[in-house]
Amino acid sequence: MSRHPRPGRGDEQAAHLLIAGLGLLLPLLLYQLRHLDDNSLTSWYWVFQVADPWRLFLGLLLLTPLCWLLARLPKWRDREGVLPVRSLLLLPVSAFLACLPFLDTPEVIVDAARYFLQAKSFSIHGPAWFLREWGREIFAWTDLPLIPLIYGLLLGLFEESRLAIQLFNALLFALTALLIAVLGRDLWDRETGVAGALLFLGFPYLYSQTPLLLVDIGTMFFLLLAMVAFHRALVWGGYCYPLLCALAVAAVLFSKYSAWLLLSGLLPVLLCSLERDRGLGLRRAALVLLPALLLVVPLFWYHREVMGAQIGLLWEFQKPGLAGWSESLISTFCFQTHPLLTTAALYSLYRAGRLRDLRYLILLWPVVLLLILLEVRRIRYSIPIFPLLALLAAYGLRDLEPPALRRHLLLLVVASSLLLAQGGFLPFLQSMSERNLQQAGRYLDTLAVERVEVVVVPPTEPAMDPRMAVPLLDLFTSRPLVYRPLISVAPPPGATTSSLRFTWELPLPRFYATLPQAVRNRALVLILPGAEVALPAEIEDKIRGLELLNRFAADSGAFQHRTLVEVYGPAPELLIPLSP
Repeated sequence: MSRHPRPGRGDEQAAHLLIAGLGLLLPLLLYQLRHLDDNSLTSWYWVFQVADPWRLFLGLLLLTPLCWLLARLPKWRDREGVLPVRSLLLLPVSAFLACLPFLDTPEVIVDAARYFLQAKSFSIHGPAWFLREWGREIFAWTDLPLIPLIYGLLLGLFEESRLAIQLFNALLFALTALLIAVLGRDLWDRETGVAGALLFLGFPYLYSQTPLLLVDIGTMFFLLLAMVAFHRALVWGGYCYPLLCALAVAAVLFSKYSAWLLLSGLLPVLLCSLERDRGLGLRRAALVLLPALLLVVPLFWYHREVMGAQIGLLWEFQKPGLAGWSESLISTFCFQTHPLLTTAALYSLYRAGRLRDLRYLILLWPVVLLLILLEVRRIRYSIPIFPLLALLAAYGLRDLEPPALRRHLLLLVVASSLLLAQGGFLPFLQSMSERNLQQAGRYLDTLAVERVEVVVVPPTEPAMDPRMAVPLLDLFTSRPLVYRPLISVAPPPGATTSSLRFTWELPLPRFYATLPQAVRNRALVLILPGAEVALPAEIEDKIRGLELLNRFAADSGAFQHRTLVEVYGPAPELLIPLSP
């Protein structure tokens, strides 16, 4: 592989100084331009209304020279690789540990209510009922069943513990980092793979997604697993990797509709393998894809009407809606991604063209398909290509010599991204009003009550159906919830074209209408749209005679939708202790 000549000692010091300077100046520039960040969840404009920018900059001032020193340790200074071989397992371990501070994040995206209801239906009724009633009794919207099924299995095994699902997603995130290292090594060399795995930690936005009850992290993992296994199946043959690839392809097909198109990323893998032996490559590809079809076709056929309606909904509703729900590329690749990572990924285009490297197309095609041909401008829909972007950036960095410069840049990208995620995004997410549901659910578990009745007071101009607070509260408490609508809420004008349309169409399952017999103690949870709300007479009657036990009123002020929670019940000294 061609390399540029190594710079002299003075040039190397100047390059280190440039990297350190960019690491300090770029965040300051982005902070001044934060009004350009139109991300719908972790916009810098909102984040720094809560987070202290000077505290973060002080942290960056401390980390910048530390990264420089670590990159130039005598032990590593003349080493060609990014990490020693024995440190390879540090990659998934580090990725897993990076997710742990976010476990206390509330469910800040309302889609989690839909996935939780699907998963809870599985844990209550079992797999046969779940697969039979998917899209019928179970409201499926445009979802596919695999990841809610896995979540339901975890809920059943761990007594509806959200933590089990969060740790599962953190594990998938960690394994994705390992797969990046494997794919980079298989395509080029070990250092490119390790650098790609490290750069994967340079997407601050990803840490806001790993603790949530969504399907994007799982889809990302299964897609990358399919690409790695397919490449190894075509190059190495055997039976293990074809079987693994078939399972991974089936998992992608049952995870998310938007990932179906990204499976076309397997085509460049096949084309590269045909250069060596066309007949052998085609036979091995058939050995992979035929078992995958055998796995998915029966379930697709059984649910053909449901899936046909879902695809129609995607085409008629979500495809036109994406134009109105978009986020700019500047937001996604400058604010929510470290800009040095983005720069390295762009430079990789030049490097691949100079070297005429066809293997580069394996990574490039899904990125071009999603961002250029399909013009997807929603960051959550771009998550599956983030591992490929990290590997593209690592490929571009191979021209940066000597290795100490690469290590310096890699360490700086990772350290500053983790600093932003944990020091900026995390406090902001924990300040959102959805945290009130989290804290109220935990508080209910401390009360000696057998039943919790939930009453929702709708806002004057609702952005979404306020009933969605019921499953989101249920996610954080082990107490059985009962919901009976006292006030009907009509969808606002424009609800049929809103990204929150599903909230108005989702029926709450029957288990929220079941009243346990012989209830000794009960609590009432009042979910409000704001602090100063006049209660209707029927709700006043409900809480008459009950004592206000606690109130949860956190609010970042960034969003129109607000959720405040009040918990009512008998005086604590009147509660009858429940038998263990």
